[in-house]
Amino acid sequence: MNFISVRALQLYGLLFTGLFWPDTVLVLLLPLLYLPPLPYLALLATAGEAQLEAHESYLKSTWRNRCEIAGANGIIPLSIPLLGGRDHHRLYRDTQISYMENWQHRHWATIYSAYGSAPYYEHYRDKVEPMFHKHCDSLWEWNEAWLMLMIRLMKLDVVLTRTDSYERSPDSQTDLRTIWKPGKIPAQVKIGEEKWHILDVSYIKVFGPADVLATGLSSLDLLMNAGPESAAILRRMVVRERSGDR
Repeated sequence: MNFISVRALQLYGLLFTGLFWPDTVLVLLLPLLYLPPLPYLALLATAGEAQLEAHESYLKSTWRNRCEIAGANGIIPLSIPLLGGRDHHRLYRDTQISYMENWQHRHWATIYSAYGSAPYYEHYRDKVEPMFHKHCDSLWEWNEAWLMLMIRLMKLDVVLTRTDSYERSPDSQTDLRTIWKPGKIPAQVKIGEEKWHILDVSYIKVFGPADVLATGLSSLDLLMNAGPESAAILRRMVVRERSGDR
């Protein structure tokens, strides 16, 4: 996947900040994802406000029950088993997690193996590890707890609300519910009258490719490797282009 570089945007005169136009609050409509990939939190941090879709049907083959972290031998997928098997004709909030196998122990052991030597592992361990002893019946509840924790640890200034009902074509929010699929991280999204370019910002990390977007790495990778710099890195990942600026 090719991503637009910051330098290229500068050459085309597209790199704008609040000096060029006032910051506006743009409400995103987002699904809940398991330890969401970096572009998800980058868009959320840039917008400052989002509604979490609480009434959609469960969508398979998305980041809703899986994530990816970087290990010594490459990318490691983590997935949450669900009750009902391939029966996906149900509401997301009614989708139940299966505890027939000890997947929480396996996920934490994998995370420890990947990030035990990361710069901020010890700093955040006491906040992250207890999550893997938490029992949530629904996948939606589990993912909501993770999102709130990541926002708090990264100190993101965002406002979140829940939808009251499902709208197929919402008028008052930017609909980003269906774009979160493994291997298909978007390079840009249309937000109101703007295009938001998602950049290939890199950071020093224990394992993994220099291009943080190529694999949709979980936001946990950024937290463990960059710690308090996470929020600033997320904000650098999104460049806003207004229509007609070219």
